[in-house]
Amino acid sequence: MAAVSVRTVGKLLFFFTFFSTVTVGWLDQLKVKAIDSPTDEEILQYQQQRAVEYNIVPPSSRHHHHTEEVPRMTMDTAILKVNTSLDYAVQIWAVSAECHKCNMSFMMEVDPTIPTEPFLVQTAFMTHISIVKDNHDGTNESICSLDKLFGEHGEYQMFINANGPSAENKFDCPVYADKDPIDSNIPILVAFCIYVGLVLIFLAVRQLYYTIGRSKYAWFIGYFPFRETDRLVNSDLGAPSPSSTATEDGRPVPNSTAQAAPQRLRRLKSLDTFRGLSLAVMVFVNYGGGGYWFFKHARWNGLTVADLVFPWFVFIMGTSIALSFRRLLKKGVSRPSLLWKVVQRTVILFLLGLFIINTKKGHNSWTTLRIPGVLQRLALTYFIVALMEVVGATAEDRNYSWKPQGYLSLYLLQTSRIAPIRDIVNSWGQWLVMVVMVTLHLVLTFWLKVENCPIGYLGPGGLSDMAHYNCTGGATGYIDRYIFTDDHIYQHPTPITVYKTEVPFDPEGLLGTLTSALLCFLGLQAGKILLTYTQNGARVGRFIGWAVATGAIGALLCDGRQNEGWIPLNKNLWSLSFVLVLSCFAFVLLSVCYIIIDVKQWWTGAPFYQVGMNSILVYIGHELCADKLPFQWAALSTHAHQLATDLVGTTLWVLIAVWLHYKKFYLKI
Repeated sequence: MAAVSVRTVGKLLFFFTFFSTVTVGWLDQLKVKAIDSPTDEEILQYQQQRAVEYNIVPPSSRHHHHTEEVPRMTMDTAILKVNTSLDYAVQIWAVSAECHKCNMSFMMEVDPTIPTEPFLVQTAFMTHISIVKDNHDGTNESICSLDKLFGEHGEYQMFINANGPSAENKFDCPVYADKDPIDSNIPILVAFCIYVGLVLIFLAVRQLYYTIGRSKYAWFIGYFPFRETDRLVNSDLGAPSPSSTATEDGRPVPNSTAQAAPQRLRRLKSLDTFRGLSLAVMVFVNYGGGGYWFFKHARWNGLTVADLVFPWFVFIMGTSIALSFRRLLKKGVSRPSLLWKVVQRTVILFLLGLFIINTKKGHNSWTTLRIPGVLQRLALTYFIVALMEVVGATAEDRNYSWKPQGYLSLYLLQTSRIAPIRDIVNSWGQWLVMVVMVTLHLVLTFWLKVENCPIGYLGPGGLSDMAHYNCTGGATGYIDRYIFTDDHIYQHPTPITVYKTEVPFDPEGLLGTLTSALLCFLGLQAGKILLTYTQNGARVGRFIGWAVATGAIGALLCDGRQNEGWIPLNKNLWSLSFVLVLSCFAFVLLSVCYIIIDVKQWWTGAPFYQVGMNSILVYIGHELCADKLPFQWAALSTHAHQLATDLVGTTLWVLIAVWLHYKKFYLKI
């Protein structure tokens, strides 16, 4: 199967950018709003404002057209109007299922003597609604309780009446749709079809080119340079990625079989593709992800697509460390020189994050400068793992083929017994360091005493725990606030919109660096597998084995649930279960990329391969160019337009990476 060329990928992406921009007008006909969902506080403020006005309008029924002023629906909202046949006032209380353990919030009072006006409800998650009667003596009487998942841009009516189905359930509160909701996922389907269509067009044109050759039509078909050589794609540019352990570990590769790993020294394209894919998705979600909730970070516990990409980047950084250091040691680079390179890179990464990324949009005051950050977390994680590898890495695999003597003939020390796990045994000292670091993380998380907070607290505080409102993140948040002070950490953490937290919390804080180092170290282990074993089957088998092991332990720690496990999945805390589950996903994705790209060679990895080779430039560039034309623009408030601008912005950075690869320009630090 012919490899996809760099120029072809660039032109293909250019056509996608043009086509997706042209189709924005048509996509607007989907009439899906696409700005951020209102918070519970915004909804409550709106209803309180409307409650003061009490404009008198003719009462509406299920099939009556609304004549009152209808609130403007935004993304992930619907309209609900409440009608009552009772002769006394009732109160509407509600809470989103996204807000775990939160008390219900007062929405409005429904008085039969005053016509009610419609109000907004969120549609991204299930809404728990309770209707109560205030007895004015400190007690309430429950009328109805229901859970309802509203549809986006639907218009609903609730009817409160005393015609309950039984003596125990005297009241009935059915909800009907006056206007059916829309399918807000259609723009995603359209975008997917555009990509698929472009791929099919590309394949058809390529086949046509190979069919007609240098005929009279070649002037047109020749515009697509299918015969681009693989030199640019396969060349070893000095980055960390030899693919063949036959040349990397010094042992001969048996003559053989389709299962043998390639013997030619070349760059492992699957690693760059893995890195580039993670970075491309990161750019997309940072630009807004089309306004969809699953392309935003989880508010506290749980996983979304946005929570996957940064940990995967950390994982593949560890894999690159293993391959890079082996290559440098084989070239004769001394360990002091390696250490100096590690220190240099750590400092540069940290300063780029501190002074370039953290000072965007006018955040350039020394008194409020945020110290932690994404690049800072990468820098510290890299330093920890790379320092261990400076000490423990070797230019060749250690040889355990000693002759058994005395107690050395024990089961675990025999060469034939240790060979299947020699990638682990060779790094026993590093494993010991990681066990100490993970133990330290658990001790600080569950036994550090935090003032006015329970020991081992892992919750978001705020509305989820009124008694510990300012305990957001427990020990994780406390350590950052103690070391950096409140003014120098992230001021707008993800739980603030749902849980109404008041204390700052940094998702890239110090304590989470210990577990991110574990994730990077597991990536390092993947690199050692590539260096130690020569057979593709052995490599992939160990990747899958590690995936099963880390996934099982992570699932055990979180009990397979979002909130109630011993250690929930939490990206804000970089909890141990989160790191293990994400490493499970990373091992699986690496296995797939390795088989498809490096073993079967069904795909060159383009265009993500080129993004992975210029990852620092793409990351810093997309951060600095956010909210700037042509990468982002003031799109109309629809899912379609928001998705279009985010996809175009992401595609432009992919195009830039492909062009820079063609020009052989790489930003290295």
